[in-house]
Amino acid sequence: MPPSPSPSRRPLLLGCLLIGTLALLLPGCGGGRAAKGADTVSTQTKATTKVDVPATTGGCPGPVNAFVKSLDAMRRQLAVGLSYEQYAAKVKALQGEYAKLPIDRLSLECVTATGTPAEATLNKYIDATNAWGDCLADTSCSTATIEPVLQRKWRVASGFLGEAQ
Repeated sequence: MPPSPSPSRRPLLLGCLLIGTLALLLPGCGGGRAAKGADTVSTQTKATTKVDVPATTGGCPGPVNAFVKSLDAMRRQLAVGLSYEQYAAKVKALQGEYAKLPIDRLSLECVTATGTPAEATLNKYIDATNAWGDCLADTSCSTATIEPVLQRKWRVASGFLGEAQ
């Protein structure tokens, strides 16, 4: 049995599986729907709306559903407000949870319906962490400068999370 992929290769494996599958299933379909639709979703509105994740989301096992619930908890916490340190710690915890997922054993249904949008949500949260950290390191960066950037990343993440749910 080959060794399981390192956490840094997990997104690549999941992405390759999805791209290969979509290439077979959806030839000629246009892309970009998720990003365009996600840009118009309000994080504040989504964060205050209770969304129940079914016991099985997209044919996924319990750990994937728990991860999606954790992403949703993060979205709700963003509406309340977090410091950079709190936010970075929560994103790190999400990364740890993601690293434990049995990605190589997920069904195609789970990967396409839930796994890929959940992974995209996490990636947007990571992008926001990096942007916020870069801003804190730059003396010319202010809250007024970084807040719109963070809000946009969180809106996109919210859109992807809605797809995962």
